[in-house]
Amino acid sequence: MQADPLFHFDFEWRPLQNYLRDRGLTAPALSAGNALPSEALYDWIVSQALNADEGLLLGGYYHISDYGVAGLALLCAERASDALKVVRAYIMLFNRDIADIRVDHSTGHEVRILISLNHRPGWSDTSRQFHSNVVASASCKLMRDLFGKDFIINGLTMPRCPGGSAFYTNFFKLPVRLRGSDIVFHLPANQLDLPNSTANPAVFQAALAMASESFNALLEVEMGGLRARIVALLDSLPDPYPDIQSVARHLRLTERTLRRRLSEEGFSYRQILDDAREARARQLLLQTSLPVERISELLGYADASSFRQAFRRWTGKSANEFRRSLSSGE
Repeated sequence: MQADPLFHFDFEWRPLQNYLRDRGLTAPALSAGNALPSEALYDWIVSQALNADEGLLLGGYYHISDYGVAGLALLCAERASDALKVVRAYIMLFNRDIADIRVDHSTGHEVRILISLNHRPGWSDTSRQFHSNVVASASCKLMRDLFGKDFIINGLTMPRCPGGSAFYTNFFKLPVRLRGSDIVFHLPANQLDLPNSTANPAVFQAALAMASESFNALLEVEMGGLRARIVALLDSLPDPYPDIQSVARHLRLTERTLRRRLSEEGFSYRQILDDAREARARQLLLQTSLPVERISELLGYADASSFRQAFRRWTGKSANEFRRSLSSGE
């Protein structure tokens, strides 16, 4: 088990302070109670808003580094869809201003990212719109910072509010319509499957190792369970693969708990390891000219004969037959 942290770092304090500094404003002494100071400060900023458009500017003060270890994981995620899973886990744990983030694939020509908001009791219409503007601006900036100019956003739906959409269209440089109560980003159907240019599976796993148990538990759910988490971990590691004791330590679980939870999902570590070895063996046979004996060593087999038996069980062919069939185009 992970010990309770000595300090609770407030990642969102700095962007709020930078926003106030640039406007020559100073917040009064605020009581946060059991909440983080940034939450009390954000509430104060929203409650003082006289112009909802200012929320768009505040959203621009949030940078990837302001999300802590989750920001590092975002940078190193393999695809936009993986980054979105990190965002959902982060929001569920740390951000009380967002109720939910959902992905809708119901239309064949686009994918929609829907962001539902929480509003404080007593907020004015201006405060509610200011808050919506902050979230929309920060979300759009995060996507563009992460994925660059080639990341396509077809359009944006903002919550219904007074005035037209022209100001939003000019700010976001996107077609914008006002409808409903959610913020909705409209993307091309395959946009979330595009690779991330800064992806680094090893650093992604290292970032998760530095994150809290609560964050990892939520991210595991987003990734599809413990098996999927272990598959991603093994894919990020150099050869040879670790034993179950090492994996359990990395995931901050006892070996017994790891075995039990995998069994509840209908898997065992041996099965996962076997699948990973098969995939890596196929890759090495396809992309390298390494001899079978060396591939056997890289995959952690005690001897080449054990690997040969396993490979024939996987494919019905010997490793050399498999390699020849690839080269001949069979």
